[in-house]
Parts: sequence; C-alpha cells; structure tokens
Amino acid sequence: MALENQRYGRNKNTLVNKTYIESGEYRRKYDNATENPEVNKTLYDCAKQALKHRSGTVLEDMYWIDETGKIILSVTDSTDERAIIYTDKIQNIVKNNENMITLHTHPSSMPPSASDFNSCFYNNYKMGFVACHDGKLFAYTASEAVNERIYNMYIERYVKSHYSEYESQLLALNEIKRNCSIDFWEVKPNE
Repeated sequence: MALENQRYGRNKNTLVNKTYIESGEYRRKYDNATENPEVNKTLYDCAKQALKHRSGTVLEDMYWIDETGKIILSVTDSTDERAIIYTDKIQNIVKNNENMITLHTHPSSMPPSASDFNSCFYNNYKMGFVACHDGKLFAYTASEAVNERIYNMYIERYVKSHYSEYESQLLALNEIKRNCSIDFWEVKPNE
C-alpha cells in the first residue's frame, strides 16, 4: 500500500493511519474536547474527513464551527502547502461570526504554530484544534498575539541543542506560554 501511494505522488511521511482514525481511542479524544457534545461530534467528523482526504499530502483542510456544532465554513480544496490562505470570502465570514471553533490538519504532525495562535487571537476564535496526521490532537487558545520572531528564535535555539523539530516547537511554545496569554494542550482520549 505504501509503495502504491508513493507511486501516485503520496508522501509516505504524511500518511494517516486510517484504522486508528476510525478507532474508539481516537474518537474518545473528542468526547470532552469542548463542553458541547454537538461541537465535539462535529470536530471528530471533520477531523476524520480531513485526515483521510489529506493523507499522504502536505496540504491542509480547515473547518470553522459555531457554538452549536454547525459548520459555518470549510476549506477542503487548498493547494497551498502547509497553509490555509484566508480569502476575502473567508475573512468576511470570520468577521461576522464571533467565538467560532476551528479545526485544521497539520501534515507534519506538529503542535499549533505561532500563526495558528495569531489567527485565533486576531479572528476572535473561541479555540482551535490541530488534527495531526500521526493521530495527535492539540487544542489551543490565544488572548494575545505571539511574536513569531521570538517563537522562531526559541525553536532555533532548541534545534541547535539537538532537540527534534517537534520537541523544539513544544519547548518554544511552553516558553511563549509563560509570558503570553496563550494556552495549548494535547487532547488525550477519555479512559
């Protein structure tokens, strides 16, 4: 299967384990993602759909969900690698809907980026979720902007200290979190 995916232009490093995404363990990550069971169900459904759709690619899907669990907007046709570009249409919809909850994929299975926190803050999102291709799920909030230059400086320092890119990003985010009104956590399944 992996060879077949590679043959058709699939990136083996970003393949999603579809069996795990369909598992009860993965679904339980969403049971208490928010206080609203309808939102949690929508988050899970969107994550499954997005991860299956983007498996083996470096492209992202994104969903904007209101506080009732209704999908307000989705981008599932992005051709920009590792990014969702906010078009005028997206900006207008976001501007007219406060306290939305977002979910988007991260093909490299990294935690939320400084851009994710800044998007959450500037667009007044209630919170965001990152569904990673390796099955991890992160939640995040932001009450102020993150200085991307400082964030990148922290990452560079940790990488030079021989931490992996993933570890470096987590360590950098924890440093930023001490001095900035952001929060993030890995969402684990309820036992």
